[in-house]
Amino acid sequence: MPTTPKLSLYYYPTCWACRRVLRALDSLGMDVELRHIRENPDYRDELIAARGRKRVPVLRVDHADGRTEWIPESRVIVQLLQAMDRASG
Repeated sequence: MPTTPKLSLYYYPTCWACRRVLRALDSLGMDVELRHIRENPDYRDELIAARGRKRVPVLRVDHADGRTEWIPESRVIVQLLQAMDRASG
């Protein structure tokens, strides 16, 4: 049985694209760690170290095998979340 990856969303609440992802998360009822980059500079620094910039939203996907994916762009993130929800359900 495949293990569900750990999901973390790098965001800040006044970002319109971030709000799109947050609405999808709410609608799907998915458990995703929210990492507010303006309240926690460590999250901002993690994002910059991984992606070279602090543009949000970015979904971090930590797989059970140790791989980490960084997925930018709200539409892509929402599509991925919807696909994951369908696959789990």
